[in-house]
Amino acid sequence: MHGVTRLKTFLVPVDGSEGSKRALQYAKERSRNGEARIHVLHVEAPLRYEELRVYASRKEFHELRHQACKRLLAEAVEVLATDRISHETHMQEGEAAQTIARFVEAQKIDEVIMGTRGMGAFGQMLLGSVAQRVVHLVHVPVTLVR
Repeated sequence: MHGVTRLKTFLVPVDGSEGSKRALQYAKERSRNGEARIHVLHVEAPLRYEELRVYASRKEFHELRHQACKRLLAEAVEVLATDRISHETHMQEGEAAQTIARFVEAQKIDEVIMGTRGMGAFGQMLLGSVAQRVVHLVHVPVTLVR
């Protein structure tokens, strides 16, 4: 097909942090020309219900968690919808960096745009960071927004 160009796809992982909010704003700015689509992904770490001390059923607990994820994604949609930015939202469960890497591969994402928590080099050396692991796991450009 001649003359048809595929929209560039950005992935912005969100977790409610200021860093992920800044990354979303940056992706929004880069998408304003209408030539890009943003995938917003929230990854929930798996929790073992039996390790928690809550007075709710497993079903109730998962529903509460699901609602919290939906609220977080709704905030992202609100940011993007103001300028009619093409976007999709996604929720997945798993270890964050690996889940993001699998998503990039499955959705054929062109670039990951993600926030950092501002951790210094010593902290990253000790703990590592999701952003640092994503950089090593994916084979597409990763833009880190401070």
